[in-house]
Amino acid sequence: METERGIMVTEIISQASTILISGGLLLWFGKMLFEKTIQAKLDVEKDKQSMVRHADLDFKKSQIQSLYGPLYGILKTNRKIYDLWMEEQLNEVNLQVKKLFKDNNEKANRIIIDNAHLIDDNPMPECFVKYSTSSLVWSMYCADTNEGALPQHLENHPDIKWCQEFENHIFITYERLARELAGLYEKYEVK
Repeated sequence: METERGIMVTEIISQASTILISGGLLLWFGKMLFEKTIQAKLDVEKDKQSMVRHADLDFKKSQIQSLYGPLYGILKTNRKIYDLWMEEQLNEVNLQVKKLFKDNNEKANRIIIDNAHLIDDNPMPECFVKYSTSSLVWSMYCADTNEGALPQHLENHPDIKWCQEFENHIFITYERLARELAGLYEKYEVK
């Protein structure tokens, strides 16, 4: 009986040990699986954040490089020349100045058309449409002859009059986007 009891105890201990070892192995495997799953989720989240960060940087760079930067340069240059022209300091090259404005306006309108998807506001601010309308009509009437001028009935028409709001919008938006991009470079430690 004692032997049977010893065998039974040994079997119970053996079964308990097997259960404990199996349970321990299952717990260890479960813990490893849990840790791997958590790490995979963290890696996915990190990849998502990285993609968003790169998308944000790329979008702002595109806005500056393809839309706001070129428009900023054209408008800043036009403003300086326009001020000299209005002060009658460029009278001897009047036609060339008008042709320069026409060429720059055509470039600016092409930039807007080709890069409308990069406009910072949605929907597109009305000042973009006013600028395009104004510059196109001005070019039709004024840019090809020395004497060319808008007809009197169009001089003060709200759709034809120069849209100062557009110029202001481009200057302010370009400068803001440039600061934001610099901030993102600093934040994400991009060189």
